[in-house]
Amino acid sequence: MARRPARQAHDRTHASGVIDGAALARMFAAAGDSLRAQAAAIDAINVFPVPDGDTGTNMSLTMSAANDAAARAAGGTAADVAQAAADGALMGARGNSGVILSQVFRGFAGAAAGRRTLDAAALAGGLRRAADAARRAITEPKEGTILTAIDAAALAAEEAATPTAGAEDVLAAAAAAAREAVARTSDLLPVLKEAGVVDAGAQGLYVLLAGMLAALRGEAIAAPEQAGALDAAWLREWRRAHASRDGAAGFCVEFIVLGDTIDAAALRERMRGIGDSVLVAGGDGMARVHVHTAAPDDVLEYARSIGAISHEKVDDLGAQIDGFVGRDAPGAAETHAGVAVVAVASGDALQRLFRSLGAAAIVSGGPTMNPSAGDIHAAVEAAGAADVIVLPNDRNIIMAARQAAAASSRRVCVVPSASIPQGVAALVAMNADASLDENVAAMEAAAARVRSGAVTRAARATRIGGGAVRSGQPIGLRDDEPFVAADTVEGAVRACVIEMVAGRVDPLVTLYAGADAGATTARLADALRADLGVEIEVVDGGQPHYPYLIGVE
Repeated sequence: MARRPARQAHDRTHASGVIDGAALARMFAAAGDSLRAQAAAIDAINVFPVPDGDTGTNMSLTMSAANDAAARAAGGTAADVAQAAADGALMGARGNSGVILSQVFRGFAGAAAGRRTLDAAALAGGLRRAADAARRAITEPKEGTILTAIDAAALAAEEAATPTAGAEDVLAAAAAAAREAVARTSDLLPVLKEAGVVDAGAQGLYVLLAGMLAALRGEAIAAPEQAGALDAAWLREWRRAHASRDGAAGFCVEFIVLGDTIDAAALRERMRGIGDSVLVAGGDGMARVHVHTAAPDDVLEYARSIGAISHEKVDDLGAQIDGFVGRDAPGAAETHAGVAVVAVASGDALQRLFRSLGAAAIVSGGPTMNPSAGDIHAAVEAAGAADVIVLPNDRNIIMAARQAAAASSRRVCVVPSASIPQGVAALVAMNADASLDENVAAMEAAAARVRSGAVTRAARATRIGGGAVRSGQPIGLRDDEPFVAADTVEGAVRACVIEMVAGRVDPLVTLYAGADAGATTARLADALRADLGVEIEVVDGGQPHYPYLIGVE
């Protein structure tokens, strides 16, 4: 790290040894810059508890969410900024590492509560509370992880917080101790020693503290370090052993659940019965959950039984691991010839459908849960191909997809699929042997041939076609426009299908049955076949909010 420059005249807050709200916000922003700069290096060494390969990315994205909130509170006290960052981190937490990081912020904010500024003692207390909160969030804490680094940082901070010390002295001691703890992680965990790396989460924690310290000193952010080298042969062997033990890597499931009577301890125990790598964080009627499981449907079904869920995300760990194992080493080429497809979909069944049709990466999202351009950009970068096609599968996501494409270093084209049925038709038209341009043309043509419909329930009282519609009444949509209300969901589906097949020769109708479709789908399909004389296919979509999506070709 570069030597710090002479103090500037305006740096009175730091010179006095305390940190105010504006300074804390700048420190958090610098930590985000530091994590972003080193995210790829941290990703490259991630092998624990399974090689998700995204620890650096998840910590960086979580830090970005914390910073967005902290920046809005930068005119307030240190307590205001710390609490805003904690709230932002909890809502924006990504992955196991991101959830743990959100708890670091939560603990820190608890110690900062009520303080206009943070002195040496308060900063040390905040790091101790942060370490304790992170440890409580993990079902089975292990040493040689981020917990080791944050514990070491907190202990060093406490020892440095003498009566004559300033905040900078405390943070410098904490960062140095975290760096030393990172070096020890490979001795504490055999899985790291075998792979020849240090712990990715611990490295991320050190990078965060180093960024904060640089901002406090007025220094430039340090250049990315070589955090460790990956033994690719070892990782391939690990993958084979892992697969032979349980048959599949399973899924990484994340969500936020809201409810008046959420019992975090009971929720954590239930998740432990369904999967592992369990994290449950939050409080006051809200919990953020992370779990690795072979039964994502069971996880989400239970979550819906205790509250309303949002920020739902399901990733195939097997696909992530396979992609990661394909890399020879950090810094090696991470692209391959050919075209990869990134698709947006919500619900486990739809995501499995897009994977089975050849999508290289899935972004969780859809109606009421639109992913950000950053989410899509991350999936594009992880797709492993120089040429990438994005299927947004929702009219409201097309703009974000184009923004992600513009920001990518790869050749990225967005096929503007405005619905799941259009996205499926486009992906079926994909030809692995064709060029990017040829595939875009074929997929756009296939999507354009599909008429899309949906059935849901009115969120509020309204009017459709001059008629009154009650809140909760089933309604049918054609190409995103409400056009009919019915007494039953089945009646709305029938009205949609009749309208959509009109004028078509030998139409094929596909019903994507959602999570709330009920047990009458087969009878409904039989009745439509008999009454309308059309071919009906039924697909288990499992999508939320819409009992049925409808595609007509």
